[in-house]
Amino acid sequence: MNKKTILAFLVIALVALTGCQQEANTINVGGDAELTIEPDQAEVWAGISIVKDTAEEAQAEANKVINEMIDGLRYKGISEEDIETERLSLYEERTWTRDEGSKVIGWRASQTLKIKTTDLDKVGEIVDIAVSSGANQVNNINFQLSDAREKEYKQKAIAQATQNAKEKADTIAQSLGVRLGKIKTVSEANYYARPYAVALDAKGGAEMIEEAASVMPRDVTVTANINLVYHVR
Repeated sequence: MNKKTILAFLVIALVALTGCQQEANTINVGGDAELTIEPDQAEVWAGISIVKDTAEEAQAEANKVINEMIDGLRYKGISEEDIETERLSLYEERTWTRDEGSKVIGWRASQTLKIKTTDLDKVGEIVDIAVSSGANQVNNINFQLSDAREKEYKQKAIAQATQNAKEKADTIAQSLGVRLGKIKTVSEANYYARPYAVALDAKGGAEMIEEAASVMPRDVTVTANINLVYHVR
């Protein structure tokens, strides 16, 4: 092996070794943030689930209840844009006995509406309208953030998580006696706005209305996580 070949080999090895050292000299930190914000929107999930002898009868009864719900909600100022059909199903209802095995007892039709409102005081009234129209299910009530408000607080949560990560990196660097260089990579690990969800325990109409009227909104929790990787000098 001549001197030129040996020199070229040493240069390549030195470059590779330098690259490995630079790659290893990093600090990887995660930052977290948690905010609690008053909700500015509520969702009520309410509907009907009913069994009739035929599919036509079951569907007709479910449609009747849903249409009355929509009419009642519109009368109280709820926009059609804030009323969505969330679930819709129609299937044979069966029972099973040891003597007869599986047996069809009718057809079950189910429909659920998701009703949104920015007037949180209307939640009890929405449940009242639903039950008075014939709804026998109020699946849950969510207190949450509107899209605009969620976007605003997402930015704040990510900013706080980033600041938290930077402070951690500074502390680690100082304790090691090194200095932070440029940021190598940034990645958002997670963001979540967790609504306050209420599941009603009441089984009947009047009890359901009374329980819904007593439900009070609570703060929404917004969390964010971010990962930063710094070069170290």
